[in-house]
Amino acid sequence: MKQINRYLIRSISDILKWNVLRYTLFIGIPLMAVWLWLSMEAWDYAVTITSMIISWIPFSIVKANGALFIIFFIWFIAVLVSFAAFTALIGPPLLRRLKERTQYIYTFTMLLLLSTFWAFVILMKWNYIFGEIQRLLTLLPFQTVADASAWLLAFYFFYNAFILTLFFIISLFRKPYLETIRELDYPHIVIGSAEVSKKHHGRILIDSILFVLFSIIAFPILFIPIANVFMQLFLWTWLYRESCFLSTCNLYCTDEDYQILRHHRFTIWSIAAFSSFLNFLPVINIFAPFFAQIMFFHWIMEHHKEKVIIHPEIDVKEEIHHG
Repeated sequence: MKQINRYLIRSISDILKWNVLRYTLFIGIPLMAVWLWLSMEAWDYAVTITSMIISWIPFSIVKANGALFIIFFIWFIAVLVSFAAFTALIGPPLLRRLKERTQYIYTFTMLLLLSTFWAFVILMKWNYIFGEIQRLLTLLPFQTVADASAWLLAFYFFYNAFILTLFFIISLFRKPYLETIRELDYPHIVIGSAEVSKKHHGRILIDSILFVLFSIIAFPILFIPIANVFMQLFLWTWLYRESCFLSTCNLYCTDEDYQILRHHRFTIWSIAAFSSFLNFLPVINIFAPFFAQIMFFHWIMEHHKEKVIIHPEIDVKEEIHHG
């Protein structure tokens, strides 16, 4: 976990550099605009389809799901707002005295404590909060609740289409920004020709198709509060974990390197999960697949550095060969 935190910190630093940031903005923002335009053009058709799906679900489930979703949203906002307020008021003088590693311990600890606190508060007032929200939803006619659910479901479809398209494009055109980072952060590491026998193009296509199929199979879970969030996080993590790792390895790994690194399943899944969290944040989501590739890149570069330290003659031979 300590190594993953280091890759996380370096990736945040790299992605905010203009030489890298411009690739994110020039790819992510136009693609987001395209999907906004497509969603507006096809919105009525999408809502018609999702309304038909919603009509198959009993109103009691729709109402309960809406109430639980609103409670989860209130909890989420309370955690973020209290964390932001606490960090803004007390954080600056405190964080200046902490080491880099300790700052991340502070972040995760504070989020955990605040999440537990607000969850406890909501549980203590659960009957009152749940009853009031259900009463509000009951006052609404069924068509209003159904329409709201249909709109959320349509947005879910278009949003996942944007995420999948962004992932696909970035996986194919990843070399320019990764090379920029390599020149900035690892100018002294010589990379030989990549010899990974397993190509990434087919893996990206297969994972994209499977992601769509798994999303369809897991569709009923969307109507189970909290479980739907974890289900979506798992699907995004699964999408990123092999394709982003393999596409980065195809540029900077030999087949031997790939075979060694692919057995570190915890690291691969952790990097993909960290990156997938960004998909829950509007606008910031355009950084998610970039972030996954950059974290995998740093991991692979650290592997090369360790290999040079253990076998320094390898670096000498490569320098002579490239000289």
